[in-house]
Amino acid sequence: MTSDENKFGKKLEEEALKGAAAETVQRYGSAAKQHYVAYSGMDNETGQKLAKGLKEISKSKINPEYRSQNIKQQAGFSAEVKSVARKNAENIIGGKGNKFTRTDDIGRVNDTLTDLVELASDGTEITGTASQMKFVGSSPKALLERLNSKEYQKYIDAGVFLDIADDDYEALLGTNGKQGIIDEKIKSLREQADRAKQIGKDQVAGQKEAQIEKYEYIRKKLRKSGLTRDEAVQARLHPMLSMAKDVTKLANEAAVGQAKVGAGITGSLSLVRNVVACIKGDKTPEEAALSVAEDTGRGAATSYISTFSAIAIKGAMQNAKSGYLQSLSKTNLATTLVTTTVDVGKTLHRYFDGEITGVQCIEELGQQGTGGIGAAMFSTMGASVAASVAPVGAGVAKVAAYGAVGGVIGATLGYTAAIACYQELATALKEAELAREERIRIEKECAEAVAMIRQYRQEMNDMVSAYLSDHIQTFNMGFLEMDKAIAERDVDGFIRGNAGIQELLGKEVQFRTQEEFDALMVSDTALKL
Repeated sequence: MTSDENKFGKKLEEEALKGAAAETVQRYGSAAKQHYVAYSGMDNETGQKLAKGLKEISKSKINPEYRSQNIKQQAGFSAEVKSVARKNAENIIGGKGNKFTRTDDIGRVNDTLTDLVELASDGTEITGTASQMKFVGSSPKALLERLNSKEYQKYIDAGVFLDIADDDYEALLGTNGKQGIIDEKIKSLREQADRAKQIGKDQVAGQKEAQIEKYEYIRKKLRKSGLTRDEAVQARLHPMLSMAKDVTKLANEAAVGQAKVGAGITGSLSLVRNVVACIKGDKTPEEAALSVAEDTGRGAATSYISTFSAIAIKGAMQNAKSGYLQSLSKTNLATTLVTTTVDVGKTLHRYFDGEITGVQCIEELGQQGTGGIGAAMFSTMGASVAASVAPVGAGVAKVAAYGAVGGVIGATLGYTAAIACYQELATALKEAELAREERIRIEKECAEAVAMIRQYRQEMNDMVSAYLSDHIQTFNMGFLEMDKAIAERDVDGFIRGNAGIQELLGKEVQFRTQEEFDALMVSDTALKL
């Protein structure tokens, strides 16, 4: 494979990986943005200011004499903010249009019954979604006592959900087949009610039944908030670390899935390139197999690392104060950044530090994603053609038989990719308002693409001409014999003509007469089409 072909192959992989990661980066990047908003307390994209963000809550005053109590109380507010961010992130990833919000953030400050509500896509509150968050009590048992107290009866009467810490939820309702505290309490009360009935204390039994009914209602209304007690405290004491953990978790979740996609894409494209290389005689089958394995592993690693970083960058861009970066986050630029994360990070850092202007930032980001077009066309055509010419499992001798056709394939693939690249660059020259330096750079790439087009086209023409001139007589004789056989109803003559063409294309002929075909049909030998 020439250096030019290798260059196009690498660009093909980059474009394919970008395309595959585009939707994932957009979706998970928007989800990550929710955590940036939760930390700063400001949604710069919509202009909405939260009542308080994690950063502001962390600056709340603490009475040294009641430090522990103050931290836990303030951690409850942090839990509300974190819960909203996590629930909204999940909705975005799941493609849901609904949005959770604190009542404080929609003007209902210090609502006595509701902390969180869910809004429809049009902004209206969804009936029956109101919840009160309770990170109270020193333990799950203490929490249950508070929930069952007269003080909290108003939440029971209002029918709101009770969002509690995830670890409290598991302790109260049980997990992994283990009975929870509520069920244990109900079991104890039921035993007490049964004993009271047995000795004729119906009033006492009735009181126990009422308590059972209340505990069952509480159990039905409990929901996980989406974070544990420790996570709530960490969000209060270390808000930036808490935010970073959530963004990292989202990015890792997406990157793991994208790594599998990247391995598939890179492996498939590598298979096409290496099959072509085998057909042209540039590589042995053993060398090609090793190359495919190495490329597949590299594709998985590249997809993971670049997707991970791109999601964090996309989320930050979407909630940046700069209108330029907000606009860029909604375009395909965020997807292009997938394969140029390191350079992009440096550019954004320089912009945030004021070293370059917004225009310079956009120009640098744009430059990092130019070139390498035509991936889908390349892979689709290459896969179908190579598969038809060199079946999987073909040996060295069989691969060598496809040498002439393989040369045409390699030249065709390169020619197609070069054409696509040139067309994309030419479009950019016509449609974009480019600075002089940018135009010079693209004109240079156009010139290089034109040179490659000429090279691949000449190679393709030469190979096709040589192939046809060497074998045209055999083709003509085969088709003439088949035509004559059809006119004379000569089955054996038709099969002979067809067999000659098959042999020219490197196929193994299984029968040459009707008699041999009949024998093949009644034998255990498989018919190869």
